Amino acid sequence: MQVKSNAVIRGALGVVASPEDHIDDPSLFTAAWGAMLAARGKGFDPSRLQSRHLIDRPAPAPEPIDQTLDRVGRKVRDIAEAKGYPRRNCHAA
Repeated sequence: MQVKSNAVIRGALGVVASPEDHIDDPSLFTAAWGAMLAARGKGFDPSRLQSRHLIDRPAPAPEPIDQTLDRVGRKVRDIAEAKGYPRRNCHAA
């Protein structure tokens, strides 16, 4: 019985550790959280779970990643130049 219990806890830990992968089913996250608390001997009342504890689906990126990296890279280089840091010719971002 202990082996089965460990498998349940490992599965619950996997869900709780990466909630973004299970965003389509919040009840799965709630059940995993309850299983982890139960394993530690604590009670769990799902009705106490507030909306701020639930994770919303992230919004789509406002611009393509290449544009974001270029914009951020330019901003970092501008800030470094304004602070007087020596400019190097390599462009990591």
